[in-house]
Amino acid sequence: MEKFADELDMAQAHIEREIEMRVDAIQRHANLGLGRAYCLDCGALIPESRRRHVPNAKRCAHCQDRLERDRSPVRRCAA
Repeated sequence: MEKFADELDMAQAHIEREIEMRVDAIQRHANLGLGRAYCLDCGALIPESRRRHVPNAKRCAHCQDRLERDRSPVRRCAA
């Protein structure tokens, strides 16, 4: 039974190290501040200036604006 417990402890330690390594890799990538190269919605190239100023940008400015308008609790009426 003790051998089984040791193997479980070793497996748990391995999983924890793997998670730490993945989190570190994600944080390193996030700290580059370049985000995605292409917009998730329209597939257009996201300008480097936007990726530099908006770390981890996932959408181009146009699609991000549209997403924020759609999610806004305030509905604009047509004038």
